[in-house]
Amino acid sequence: MMRKYWILILLLVAGWPLQAARVSVDARLDSMSMFIGNQNYLTLEITVPEESAVSLPVVVADTLITNVFILRASLDSQRVDNGRKRYTQQWLLTCFDEGLYYIPPFTVDVDGEDYVSNYLSLKVLTFDVDTASKAIFDIKPVEKAPFVPSDYLRPIFMVWGGLSLAILAVMLVLVFRRRRELERVATPDPELLLPPHVAALKALDTIREEKLWQQGRYKDFYTQLTDVLRKYIFRRYGISAMEMTSAEILEALRQDEEGKEIRQMLAQILTLSDFVKFAKMNPLPDENDRSLRDAYGFVEQTKQEETPSESGETEDPAAQANEGKEAAL
Repeated sequence: MMRKYWILILLLVAGWPLQAARVSVDARLDSMSMFIGNQNYLTLEITVPEESAVSLPVVVADTLITNVFILRASLDSQRVDNGRKRYTQQWLLTCFDEGLYYIPPFTVDVDGEDYVSNYLSLKVLTFDVDTASKAIFDIKPVEKAPFVPSDYLRPIFMVWGGLSLAILAVMLVLVFRRRRELERVATPDPELLLPPHVAALKALDTIREEKLWQQGRYKDFYTQLTDVLRKYIFRRYGISAMEMTSAEILEALRQDEEGKEIRQMLAQILTLSDFVKFAKMNPLPDENDRSLRDAYGFVEQTKQEETPSESGETEDPAAQANEGKEAAL
């Protein structure tokens, strides 16, 4: 009976090395030495039973050891004979410093047990440079760039071409502007073809038909009303009323022989207009009607009957100013 137990124990002890032999961890280099800057493969092979759980080593950085750099990493697995599986982990290495480098072993976990690979050493060689007998020189001498005329003429043509286009554009703008001015002078303002009081009364009729003050547009109403009166005063008296303030217009008309009542009528319109346009005052409806009536009354009472000149034409300060402009052009 005791003999059977001894036989069983001997079989178990003999089978343990066989099971361990089925797991192998081997590391190798393609070459044990290389010149600086060259590349070398490091390969780690792990062979285990197919049903085993394997935890492979992980290198997270781009440096295997000091001065030895990892350029690329790969992993592959395949089945081999006798129900085993082989894992192949490979790293592409390079080094730029001369010396002898020791690569520590890798640890692999198989079914909860650690297996360690072998040690490796890598010798990195440098090139011997004989600076005493051989001089260091460039691969090719520095060459002088050839003279190519187009390289110099092209920028000149581009600059002159740009300047020519700019000058042409300016000339075209001036020509069109001059033509527009000539067309404007050749086509007189339709208002200048009418007597001053007729043109003013037609403009007042248009304002009355629009009824802007009844729509609450007081500023627009008084702006149009005073513009009509200023144009009429310019043509009737030759006063530059469009560029003058209300006080300046009244002061200029004070020198005329027109009655005080007429100037009072104009003063009421201009003063109320200034309050509406600049002080944002809302006038009463009666004041708006009165302003429009006073505008009609001012034009009617100050109108000048047409008096033909020696040439048979009606005298008009605005028309004379327009003729003077044409002569200047």
